[in-house]
Amino acid sequence: MIHLCYTPKVNLLSQVMAHVPKSIAELVKMLAKMPGFSERGAERFLEWWWQRQDDKKDFHLEWSDFLKITPCQKCFFFAYSDLCEFCQDSKRDQDKICVITSPFSAGLIDKDTGYNGLYFVLGGEVVNGRNSKAVEQVKKRAALLADRVDKEKIKELIIATDFTTRGEATALFIKELFKGIPVKISRLARGFQTGGLIDYGDAATLRNAFEKREPI
Repeated sequence: MIHLCYTPKVNLLSQVMAHVPKSIAELVKMLAKMPGFSERGAERFLEWWWQRQDDKKDFHLEWSDFLKITPCQKCFFFAYSDLCEFCQDSKRDQDKICVITSPFSAGLIDKDTGYNGLYFVLGGEVVNGRNSKAVEQVKKRAALLADRVDKEKIKELIIATDFTTRGEATALFIKELFKGIPVKISRLARGFQTGGLIDYGDAATLRNAFEKREPI
């Protein structure tokens, strides 16, 4: 007679993590909270980096340089001082501000559209029915944007949020916030499909969306 024995599954990953340095375990937990990372994905990333001993010196140099970057005090773009390169450039159009959710969008827009105005980074999106810390940050930054528009007599706000549900909710939030304030508010034209992400648009679509932007 054959006796079947049940052997409980052992979480080998947990056993392994119990023996790694505490600093590495904490780093894995931190990375796992980031968008696009699972705990296993964080471990694979660290393993990939760890195995490239020759690249470590350059990695540390780049990382230490990254840590010197702070949010611009006016627009929250990447900056090495109080103001970013866009806010310091007096040759840019001081009458227009392009409202974006991510600082990485600015480089794409500048490269592909011919836009030569200023930027303002919301740092996130408004999610209907939620009141998280991220949403509160967006609302605080939007209030700072309203104050800036008033003080600097900005003539046009160009909303360049994604064409997703959250992006549209954020655009509507900005529109409502500036109701009654004498500033033109425009939205990128529908060159993007519903659900489209600004950062994944090709140059022609993005340029067309800027050129044909419409008041909202």
